[in-house]
Amino acid sequence: MILSCNNISKSFGTDVIIKSCSFNIEDHEKAAIVGINGAGKSTLLKIITGIEPADTGLVTLAKDKTLGYLSQQQNLNSDNTIYDELLSVKQYILDMEAQLRSIENQMKSADDTALETLMKKYSDLNHEFELNNGYAYKSEITGVLKGLGFAEEDFTLNVNTLSGGQKTRVALGRLYYQSLILYFLTSLPTTLIWSL
Repeated sequence: MILSCNNISKSFGTDVIIKSCSFNIEDHEKAAIVGINGAGKSTLLKIITGIEPADTGLVTLAKDKTLGYLSQQQNLNSDNTIYDELLSVKQYILDMEAQLRSIENQMKSADDTALETLMKKYSDLNHEFELNNGYAYKSEITGVLKGLGFAEEDFTLNVNTLSGGQKTRVALGRLYYQSLILYFLTSLPTTLIWSL
């Protein structure tokens, strides 16, 4: 079991939006929440992701699993380029890479004692960098962006200049690149749905 919702209920004033909703999502399962406008689909997703509290019920997420939520309205405002926006998701990898370069520079002028310590530190950090796929992050970003329909010449476009649909694709790319286990998407453009 990846996700379990047990007896979820939510009301806004006297309007009952969700009543006693229970379900499980197992490993490798795909699920959809379908309903008319105002049926509570987005509210349920916000409850599952912790954006909004339920009135009653319990949401349980399996250990070491992460969630991502792409809302109907994208307020993605950034001075970053499309490429840099996705890159910002992996800031910890960039930080590790900078530390590796710094240690390399320190090793050039270190004496034997300091060099041994620096080599151990470098080895440990490099191992962690490899485990986090640090040497492949640039090709991963390129793959994600191309998979979302962006051409390489688009990578340098400023996010603030993009259309709503393009911003939605960038936001979806951010979610995907975070290596999340469950994605909660609402009202994707038809052209994007067919490409998934």
